This record gives sequence, structure tokens and C-alpha cells, in this order.
Amino acid sequence: MQHTKRTLLLFLALLPAYIIMLQATPQPVRADEGTDRIAVLITGWGMPSNYNFNYAWTSHNYPRVGDLTEYEGQPCKIGHVGEFPYQSHINFMPWAITFETAGYEWAFDSYGLYKYDSENDLYISSCPDAENVTLAQIPDGTPITPLIEWQDRTGAYKYPPDPRDGTNYVADWYKIGDYDNPFPNGCGDLWDEGPTTYLEIVGYTGGDLNNPDDFVPNPYNQAQDEYTEQLLEESFGDRIDVRHGYYTAAPGHTKMLDDVAEEFVNDGFTKMLISRETTDHNRYANEFMSGNYIKERLCELGVLDDMEIYQNRQVGRTPEFNTMNIQNITPFIQRYPEGSTIGLIYVTRGLTWGQDESAGATGMAHPWSKEVYHENAYLNYLSWKKALRKEFGDAYTLVFTRKGQETDLREKSFYTYGLGNDIDLKGYGGETVFFGIREAIQWAVEDGLDKIIIAPCHWNYDNLDTILRMKELNNLPLTSKADIAAATFEKTHCEDIDGNEVVCESQEKVVEITTVPSYSHFAEEFGTSYYVVLRGTLERFGLYPQDELFWEGTSQEVTKRAGGTVAVDNFFSFINGSQIVIPGDPYPDRPDSFTPETAIAPNDPLDTNDCMWEDTEILIKHRLDPPSMKSGTAVGPAVHFGPYRSFFNRDVTITIPYWWFLSFGRDVTPYVYNHVTEDWDALEAESTENGLVTFKTTVLGLFQAGLRQE
Repeated sequence: MQHTKRTLLLFLALLPAYIIMLQATPQPVRADEGTDRIAVLITGWGMPSNYNFNYAWTSHNYPRVGDLTEYEGQPCKIGHVGEFPYQSHINFMPWAITFETAGYEWAFDSYGLYKYDSENDLYISSCPDAENVTLAQIPDGTPITPLIEWQDRTGAYKYPPDPRDGTNYVADWYKIGDYDNPFPNGCGDLWDEGPTTYLEIVGYTGGDLNNPDDFVPNPYNQAQDEYTEQLLEESFGDRIDVRHGYYTAAPGHTKMLDDVAEEFVNDGFTKMLISRETTDHNRYANEFMSGNYIKERLCELGVLDDMEIYQNRQVGRTPEFNTMNIQNITPFIQRYPEGSTIGLIYVTRGLTWGQDESAGATGMAHPWSKEVYHENAYLNYLSWKKALRKEFGDAYTLVFTRKGQETDLREKSFYTYGLGNDIDLKGYGGETVFFGIREAIQWAVEDGLDKIIIAPCHWNYDNLDTILRMKELNNLPLTSKADIAAATFEKTHCEDIDGNEVVCESQEKVVEITTVPSYSHFAEEFGTSYYVVLRGTLERFGLYPQDELFWEGTSQEVTKRAGGTVAVDNFFSFINGSQIVIPGDPYPDRPDSFTPETAIAPNDPLDTNDCMWEDTEILIKHRLDPPSMKSGTAVGPAVHFGPYRSFFNRDVTITIPYWWFLSFGRDVTPYVYNHVTEDWDALEAESTENGLVTFKTTVLGLFQAGLRQE
């Protein structure tokens, strides 16, 4: 009662100042109603669930090959890598395969893939532009190899039968010719393999192989996209126009990303948000694929310099993403009794690190040594690790590191690459730099762990990578066809000391391993995680959700190189004292100066290559209508730091005010709003004094001081 009386007296005493502040502070503002409509171009793979021939045939064009620089100095070849005449957009495949290079015709086109039509005694080419052939047209000595028997140079079978039931997804398909006895068909070997590769992929993942002209979008990805669009529509209405463009298209069903960009231009748009749902920021996806292809087309149209373009970079590491991870893994942790010790293995996709970046007809010029993916993926892992410990640490012993060490160093962590081949995991000197799932399992077993959970956190839904490739590369059993058909993507199995699968009830069992799903069953959660990042990128255009009210605070450009401080210094502002301190670029020349000889693999999260990704207008606003705080009691104004959900690779320091007369002498806690839980997540305060609470974060958002529930 005494506290209530004291608070009331203080409020009455401060009322005149409150009125003065109300008059002196700018009135609530929404997004600029005069802002031009913004084109939101959501890019991605667009892979169908069932077999579609057109998608399969063109699957190598943009993602793995790209367009050629035809002459030195050719305009609009943005981001092309390599040395002329071996210069192209992607350079993901060796040049001799990418382009028909004089003297290397054998590498470009030495065979063809054909399906045998027994009724007409005819070999039908996978290439729509190639001639079908009869046996009489094939020269003597030319090998005709059933695809199920085709072995690569290492002796591995390229199209083995499904180990679950022996199904041959390329029955009646043959390879005619080889490097020593060529049988070129004019189409290129890489493209010839597109249809058969997707026959195998769709077969393994349970899709329909029999309607090659049909297009069935993946239902999980489609549900995520639809929910993301719903949230965008509710927030921004007709001030934005959302369209989808893909790296590979199925004509009549989907469109290429640069074609959609051209449609936006033809419709009069001059502002464009380029987006990708990737959880880990990487240059291959964001720059080479989404960004540069679109910019090339805009350049060719002569409008690039007139366009205002922003890109969002990743979805991971936000409160929403971490909440989804907790929800995804909870049932698998709770299968074990409280008090159990469980090893947690985190899986991201994996990109090449030690690949040569050489020039010439058989080289590969993609600048892998400059790839930012490894650092950002690891920072996402650390955020995941912290969230899981906070959620389950009181009930379970969760082990994230070798020998259970208390460390965040990458080399000692169960942080793995699901699609890492040997060359991907090694450094440029041939030393092992990164680790695969199988290595982490071995370490965990050596440390005496008998329960392991593997969490694939890079993919937005369960697809060929998580269902097939990740497991093949790491000797993990495949999920059964029946489970896939029932949308049950998790898989539990047991192993002996040598890593062989055994019956879980057997005496040889030393460890039980569960591979959990990706986010197929979390359409709303993933859609929300994607939405909050998109709204932050829209904020860069000056656009805010139409149902939110703000008072202006302050804004200032902060450069990547110098960093800086942005602060509200206005006695009459309710958020006076709000501040963000951003460190400068710790290594201004990294990773751009890296070469295969000088590249340094990230290891210590306190010694990252970057802090900011780019120069950014940082702003601070007072949110007038904040969501209610259910898990605590708000004792300060809600302060919006933007652009919303901007990421940093090092801690930034934020200060927000609180009303000391409402704290009743209790400890004040900073909170960040979480759009998935629709509540506020408690953060750790660094200091609390003089009506200000200071804390650290790597993701911007809506913050508010509060009291924890007692």
C-alpha cells in the first residue's frame, strides 16, 4: 500500500513535466504515406515435390553454371569471377564443364543419357534437342552402361538402388559413351544428368515420378511462404507488392527471379527488396544467386542506377528463430527422463572451404576463401546453444562440446556440416578445419555419451538435403518411405562402438541417436521468423507496419568501418538516454583480402571478421502501443532499435530508460519482444543505474525494461 501511495504522489508531481513532454515531442508517426510502393522479390530454389522435367532440365543453368562473359569489359556482368576467357557468373562447376572450351570438348560433352523404349527399340535422349538413336547408330565399341551400374572415378555408384527397398529409380536409363569412347549429343553432360538426377531425388523423397509436365510445390515451403505473405499483407497492405522468382523455373508454373525483376520494372517500381529465406548469411545465396542475377538484368534494362535496392541476409539468430528451434527439439529431449545427459549436435549445410580457386580450363574461380557463411552459421549455432541451455538447463545436462568443456570455441564444439565432403571440410593446406556429423558422433561416444540428438538447423523444411544427402554423406540410416509419406521426418537408431547400426535392445548398443526434423511442421513459426527480418529490410525504405505507432527519436548513419554511437539526447523525450554503441570493423580487410593461402577459418566468436555487414542508417524510436508483457511487468517505455532485426557479428551495447519510481527497488531486466511467443524474452542486464539499463545483443528489435515475475 505504501508503494502505491508513493508511486501516485510521484506521478502527480511529474504530471506537469509529462504534459510538457507530450506537447514538445513530435506527434505519433506511421510510415510515410507518400512512399512509393515497394517491390518485394522473394527468391529461392522453388523445387517441386514431384518430378517436373523442365525444372530438372534447367536445374544447372543459374545455380551451378551461370552466364559467360563473352568479351573483356562486357557491361552488366556483375559479380562475374575468374579470368577472361574463363569468366562467368557462378563458376561453381569447373570451366571445362561449364563452357565448351577448345581442346576440352571431352569434358563438356562425351556421352549422353537415354531411356530405352523397348517397344520401338529406340534410345530416347534426356536432352530435348538431341536426336534419339537406335542401336545401329551407335558405333562399335561405344559403352552402353545401365545407370544403376555407372561408377565414378572413385568407384562409387552414381545411381545406386534405394537401400531401403532396392528400388531402381533410373530403370531403363543408359549412359552411352564415356571420356575414352565419346558419344557426344551436343547438349553437355552436366545437363544430360539433370532429369535422371531429379528422378532419383524425387524417388528417394517420396514424390510422384510419372507426370513430368506437372508441377506440385512443396507443401511445407508453400505453407511457410503463404503465412509470411499474410503477415506482410496485414502489416503493409498495398504499400508493397510481393512476388516470387526462382533460380530454376517450371514454365507455366513458376518464373525465373530476373524475369520477375523485369516485370516489376515494367510495372513502374523503383524500389526493390530482394529476399532469400536462408538461415545463414552466405555470399553464394545472397550475392551470387539472388542479388547479382537481378542486378545484371536491371543493368541490361538500363535502370539499375535508378533503383533503390536492399537485401535481407538471414533468418537465424533472432528470438523467433530460437523459439522455433526450442519447439522443434522439445519432444525429442523430453523423451528422456529429467536429469539425463544428452549430446547435442548442430548441423548446418556446408560450403566449400579448401577448394582451389585456380584459373584455366579446368579450374574453379568461385572465391570460397572470402565466404562469410562459416562465421555467420557458427554465430547462429551459439545463439541456438544459449537458448536451449536457458530452456532445458535446469532439467537436463546438455552437452555441446568435446569432453563437456565450457567453451564457445568452434573447434571444440559439436557444430557440424551436414553436406561437407572431404574437400569442403579441409583447409587450404589440407588440414582438417571443419567437422562432419560422423566425427561429432565419434567424439560424443568417446566421451561416454549414450544419448545424442542431431538438429539440422539450416533448412527451412525437410528436403533432399536432410532426407537423403546429409544422411548418405554421414552414414546415417534413411527415414523410411512410410514415415516420409506420413510427414514423420525424425529418425532414431542405435549404434555399436564402431558406428554400425544395431538393434536398440542389443548388448552391442553404446549410443542412441535421434535425427530431428527441420521446420516442416512449423509454417507459422518459420513464416514469422522470416517476416520479422523482411519488415526490418522494409524499414530501410522508411516503411513501418501500418498498425504500429511511434514517436520519433533519432537516427544516424553508422559505417561498417568506423562503427559509432547513436543516442537520444532530448530531455523532453520519454526515451531520453536510449543509446546503441556499435564497434568498428575489427578487420577492415577481411575477408575480402583473403586468398587460399591467407584465409583464416573462424574459431573464436569474440574475434569475428566483421561487426556490421554494411553501412546502415541506425534509428531509435519510441513505440507508443507496445504489446503487453505477460512474463514480466513493464517499468519503462518500449524502445524500437532499427532497422528491425538487423544483425551484428559482434555484440553491440544498448541502453534503454526505465521509470525508477515503478521498480520498487527491485532488479530491472531488459526484455526483447518475440513475435512467435507474442511475449517478451528476458535478457541479461550489464548494468542498471540512474534510470537506465544497459545490455548486449547481436540482433535489433523492440526492447523494454521490466520486472521479472516473482
